[in-house]
Amino acid sequence: MFKYTVYRLGLFLVALLVLLLVDLQPLWAVVIAGLFSMVTSLFLLRGPREEAARNIEERVAASRARRAEKVASERTDEDDEDAEIDQR
Repeated sequence: MFKYTVYRLGLFLVALLVLLLVDLQPLWAVVIAGLFSMVTSLFLLRGPREEAARNIEERVAASRARRAEKVASERTDEDDEDAEIDQR
């Protein structure tokens, strides 16, 4: 994810620098550079974007698995307690 962010920021800064060098007003240069970097990143940064998406998906899946394990272990303890109370 970090790599994709750096590439995207680099695209924006290069576009901004070029637009400022052609003496465009700074506000318009920022807007146009933002749009240019957004559209360009869709085509040029497909690989890093998909890699970042896979990393996020893996982290979410791992987090869900840890949460499911935690819930399962808590339910087991509660079930044991309930069984013990039922025996009394």
